[in-house]
Parts: sequence; C-alpha cells; structure tokens
Amino acid sequence: PLSASPGYGSLVTNGGKIHTNAHEITLGIKPIDTRDIKWDMEFNFSKIDNYVDELAPGVESIYLGGFVDPQVRANIGDKFPVIYGTRYLRNENGDIVVDEDGMPQAGDEGVIGKVSPDFTLGIGTNFEFKKLRLSALLDWKKGGQMYCGTMNVLNYYGVTQQSVDYRAAENGFMFEKPAVKQNSDGSYSPNDIVIKGMQGAFDYFSVMSAISEAGIYDNGFLKLREISLSYPVLDKPWLNIRANVFARNIILWSALEGLDPEATQGNDNMSGAFERFSLPGASTYGFGLTFKF
Repeated sequence: PLSASPGYGSLVTNGGKIHTNAHEITLGIKPIDTRDIKWDMEFNFSKIDNYVDELAPGVESIYLGGFVDPQVRANIGDKFPVIYGTRYLRNENGDIVVDEDGMPQAGDEGVIGKVSPDFTLGIGTNFEFKKLRLSALLDWKKGGQMYCGTMNVLNYYGVTQQSVDYRAAENGFMFEKPAVKQNSDGSYSPNDIVIKGMQGAFDYFSVMSAISEAGIYDNGFLKLREISLSYPVLDKPWLNIRANVFARNIILWSALEGLDPEATQGNDNMSGAFERFSLPGASTYGFGLTFKF
C-alpha cells in the first residue's frame, strides 16, 4: 500500500527473494530374490527448505492467507511459510508469564508456528510368495506445526476430554505449559498457581481461545497409507486376472491426537498450516479385479 497523496493507493511489485535448499534421495533394495519368494523395498527421502531472504523495502512479512489472527505469512529470515498471530506473554528470558490467577496472558503478535517439516520419508514394499503378493506404503513426516482451530473451539465449548477432566478435577489444575509467575519484588519463580472449579476451567479455556499460540500443534505423523493383498485367479498367455483386497489410511501415529494431521483448510498457501472444522480422515476398504490382455 502507498500513501494516497500521489493519487495511487497501491503498487504491484516483486515481493522479494526466496532461496530453496532441497535434498532428495531414492533408494531401492531387494533383500530376497528367489524363485518362490521375492521382497523389495523402496525409500524416498526429501528435505525441502524455503527461506525468505528479503521482501520489498519496508516490508517485514507478507500476508498469504488466514484470518485477522492467526495468519499464514512469508517472514524475512524464516522458513516459508510461518504462522503468525498472538503469542503468550513472555518475560525477557522467554518464559511464559501467568497472572495472579494462574492464567496465561496474551502478549504481542509474532511468529507462533513453523509449517515446514524437518523431512518426509516414504517407504514402499512388495512381498511375493509364489503368486501371492502383499504390498504396503508408509509415510513419515518429521516435524512441522499447524494451527488447529477445531481443538481450540472444542476446548472453548467444553466438549473435549481435556475440558471434561479440568472441570472435574477435585484438586484443580495448572496451566499445561512450563511457565513462571511474577513476584511482588518483580522477580519470577516457577508457576505453582492452581486453577479450581468449573468457573475456573471455563475462564481458562476462554483465555486460551483468545491466544492463537495456544492453537499451535506439532503435526508430524507416521501413516500406513495403503496395504493390499493380491492373487492371480487366472494366469494365461492371452489373459491375466488378478484379484486384490486393499485398505487405505487405517493406522495413524500422530502428535496431533484426535484429528488427521493432513487435514487442511485450502490447497494454496494455507495448505498444511491451517485446520478448522475439517472433516475426519476416512479409511477405505475395497476389493478389485485387474484384467490384462
């Protein structure tokens, strides 16, 4: 945007400079290769890091999508993209500071999450015994974060197991992250303030819903993407018919409990960074016939 005094409200120009460090390795091995038993595996490792080196003069970050708070941005000096929004209030040592009631406090706005994973690894394998074939595909995503709006809203309305446990806690509960409280002399000490009662739980989740950093979750995962079993019911020179059964997305180990870490709001700059009211991930089971002439 420009000052309106010259008669123009905005200027379209190059946004800046980004450089990419990309590494990819594909490895195939065949541990067993006999007449009756065959087993092969393939690994695909990729690590792609995009860094924002500079933006237009006077611009520290560029809005790419999201809400008023939080947003997805391109930020100078950070990997592309980042999640930007309201952070927890912290002291000069970087410790989260709670108030006299033990509640976290809203601080300034800034980077609250890094979207890019450390790496991804795909593992595919085929195992054959005589004519029976078993195949599987696993995906591993290490690192990365996302804003999980669904969990924030469900906590606020008290319909998560965590909110139930906090309301029912006879001895109360404490803010779930390491934090400090400020003493009367201005020094800090570890937080030991217990929040009690149903009203305390309601106030706690109300405060948390207003701090975007509270909605940032690690979304690394290991997923059994597909497993299938096939067998040729007819194997002639002029016709081959192979029957198969398969299952997709049936096992998931994830740092983001209760939701699919691949859920996303949009397929553009927000892809992998934002989730809010997404549909649950679906498991698929099927049977098929493959004809080869």
